[in-house]
Amino acid sequence: MLKLVRIALGAIFLAAASFAHADERPAIKVAVDNLWPTMDPVIGISTTGARVHSNLFDTLVRRNRWEDPEGTTLVPWLAESWERKSPNVWVIHLRDGVPFHDGHVMDADDVAFSMSEERLWGEKPLAPRGTRYARGIVRVEATGPLTVEIETSTPDPNFIFRLVTPLGFVLPKHYYEEVGTEAFGQMPMGTGPYKLVSFDPSVSVEAVANDDYWGGSVPAKSLTFQIVPEYSTRFAGLVAGEFDVIVSVPADQAEQVRNTSGVKLMEKSIENYPMFAFNTLSTELLPDNPLVDANLRKAMVTAIDRDGIVEALWGDKTFVPAPFNFPEYGQYFDPDRKARFTYDPERSKELLAETGYDGRPLVWHITRGFYPNYEIAAEFMVEQWREVGINVEIKIVDNFSLAYKRPFHMLNMSMSSEFSGDPYRPLWMDWGPLSSRTRASHKTWAPTDRFLELGMKFESAQEFDARNSAYLELVEEWENVTPGMYLWRNVVSYAAREDLDWDPGNSAVTIFDDLYLGSS
Repeated sequence: MLKLVRIALGAIFLAAASFAHADERPAIKVAVDNLWPTMDPVIGISTTGARVHSNLFDTLVRRNRWEDPEGTTLVPWLAESWERKSPNVWVIHLRDGVPFHDGHVMDADDVAFSMSEERLWGEKPLAPRGTRYARGIVRVEATGPLTVEIETSTPDPNFIFRLVTPLGFVLPKHYYEEVGTEAFGQMPMGTGPYKLVSFDPSVSVEAVANDDYWGGSVPAKSLTFQIVPEYSTRFAGLVAGEFDVIVSVPADQAEQVRNTSGVKLMEKSIENYPMFAFNTLSTELLPDNPLVDANLRKAMVTAIDRDGIVEALWGDKTFVPAPFNFPEYGQYFDPDRKARFTYDPERSKELLAETGYDGRPLVWHITRGFYPNYEIAAEFMVEQWREVGINVEIKIVDNFSLAYKRPFHMLNMSMSSEFSGDPYRPLWMDWGPLSSRTRASHKTWAPTDRFLELGMKFESAQEFDARNSAYLELVEEWENVTPGMYLWRNVVSYAAREDLDWDPGNSAVTIFDDLYLGSS
């Protein structure tokens, strides 16, 4: 069935892309390091998937990165407008006449299905990775041809911000139910500016312009994401004119790109923060874990000159954040707020003296090559810990499955601050009682009773002052426990043809519609 779906849809879309006259638009080719095994925009949540999804699908609401790289303004997209019917109920009014790639016109049933209990938030959802985005939803109902009601268990004044996340992608109910979850992920269909013609997760994604796109003209006749694992091969292909864009330029290769004629370098600070988690738990494989002592964790944080390390590795391209104090959170962001525990070697030694730490090695699991400059920074930190009397051993592994394998004392990770209008996601969703930090096989902490109490207070607060106050109290408790340490705001890099008029904004999501890609 899957093969037949691919052949049939591929033939239809290729035929639709054939014009009687020559198409003078460019054929854009992007060299990427990897692709996710499925193009379902929720099951395939990942950096590698996000590069593709927004070219094939549309969300109900969009962030305006084409005018503001930080994307702090919401723009109606497939949703034309919305209103809050009651504290717990939002009404979404849909845009009329939006076709999917097969011509079927999107309606409220498609939206209700895309966010349904069956698909995202039931006991056994078809796309369980979407559960965190759907937290608190108790009802999604098509109440008219172009009207959807969404009810949450508690009032959520910022719910609309969630509709820019994968929760907001709209899928065609009729096609999804016809082919099933697996086949949909291999040959998906959306309302986006490009329609898929072929997908091999080990080779490439190929799409052609959707010339019936509701959102305006499509600036490229085709769009291909091709896997080229080695950076040197990607760069050689860009210089030779084989590719228009390449991803993941290593920091130590940036100068080479800048000095190469005919290409340009784009370095973007994005809403993702590399960090590490302290394993604060004693387990069967780690029965006498010294990191159970919060003073040892605080001693480790105060021993590290993060500002100096970041300046050495990144220059002025990024910064060290105070925990959960991120500029993408608008009025919640306080540029004057500092971290409670900052670089202070003498204070580190004082805190260390209050512990029973005996110098035993603390093992830090790090996934090879996953975060730019992470391994180099780790080497610096190991030396700074050694200077205050803390012994950390780095264990580099080839994938996250191995990194998650116990025992370990510290675990590499990064936390997204994906836009939700406030710090709800990174602070409560990613560290609260339903997070992987507390429930997964590689869990690293058990939230304190006070953290849980303050989290519920934050979640239920409606007005800004009350919500901001609860947020600051929650951050204070997180810092009091110190279950991890943020390093810097992540930086992604692209190299592109010098004459390509394309800018993705401060994002790892690459979109090639006419808002981001001009005529070349």
